[in-house]
Amino acid sequence: MKNSIYCIFFALFFACSGQKNGDEGPLPSLGITMDTVAIDPGEEILYLKRRVRVNAISEDKKYLYNVDPLKRTIEQINLNKLTLEKKHHFEREGPNGTEAIWAISLIGDDKLHINNSTNEHVFNWQAEKLESFNLNEIGQESDQLEEGYQVHKTISIASDGKQFASLISDHEKKDMSFAIINIEDRTFNKFPVPAIDKARNFEISSNEGGMGSTLSASRYLIKEGGKVLLGTNVSNELYVLDETNDSLRHITFNSQLNPNEKSGTYPSEVGDQSQFDSYFQKIAEDINFMEPVWDEKKQVYYRMSFRSKFDENATAREGQPFLPTGSECYISVLDKDLNLIAEDHFQTIDTYPNIYFAKDGKLWLFENIEDEMGFVRIEITW
Repeated sequence: MKNSIYCIFFALFFACSGQKNGDEGPLPSLGITMDTVAIDPGEEILYLKRRVRVNAISEDKKYLYNVDPLKRTIEQINLNKLTLEKKHHFEREGPNGTEAIWAISLIGDDKLHINNSTNEHVFNWQAEKLESFNLNEIGQESDQLEEGYQVHKTISIASDGKQFASLISDHEKKDMSFAIINIEDRTFNKFPVPAIDKARNFEISSNEGGMGSTLSASRYLIKEGGKVLLGTNVSNELYVLDETNDSLRHITFNSQLNPNEKSGTYPSEVGDQSQFDSYFQKIAEDINFMEPVWDEKKQVYYRMSFRSKFDENATAREGQPFLPTGSECYISVLDKDLNLIAEDHFQTIDTYPNIYFAKDGKLWLFENIEDEMGFVRIEITW
């Protein structure tokens, strides 16, 4: 069977609720200036095939670590000098094997956490495996997790490498939860995240004539500005982990520019590919929210959102829906307490970036420049 998977953008979380909006009056519009820079790879070739999808950025924003999953290398990009500084080579199998690399997170300056569907690994930058652990085993030992759960994403949240946060899901039970894990004392605390489950309402699969297609929601779990944040692309809601790591705070927003969440009712399965294509386009054309990123210089979070655009005259490839030709992009500014303080239409950007981050008071958007790694740098004022 041939399968195709289409990801648009989604995320998750739960606790006491607060609303962060602009009800006091109109929010200011934004001023934007921009330039473009390219990374000098020297004699090397940087991995761009997945649009730098698996990556991590150092806390001081000096380095971007880009994963090449085919060669099992991690490219260390110096963002101050705009150069490739080093390639770290890892083994696929054996005592120091990484297995599959779904995501990475940094542990201080000298260690790296690698996340996949079965095990979590901690390495040093000499590619030596220091520790491995299985979240399902720890959860079941603590009577916090039943069989059937799978790890969606895990990140390190402590500089000593002993505490991790994870999104876990049970597909059969249609349940997704958030967990805090201490690998030293093997404790596992699970939290329900009911607001995240609405992402399932916008996930569709089809199977017509042996051709399978799936539209998946994309949940995110990040640490930005010292805060552990969770969310989805179906709404602008966020969950924030309390500083004591024992509860989640649920935050909603009231945008004056766009809907606060996707709308519509969709079946979870369809038998007709043309019907799948129609639903795919409607969901993609609706609002999609991306994760917030922290600007340490201006002490604010930036958050992009977008609506996909389609060319109605285009011809789709067999077994695939019409793919977007561009995006209507928007930018929101949140203060350090995640209050919405400004938002505007991002008229200078016509395609949403796969990754973006804030550095030196500017928003950096990944751009493939003639098969070279580049970034559009945007300074935002309000």
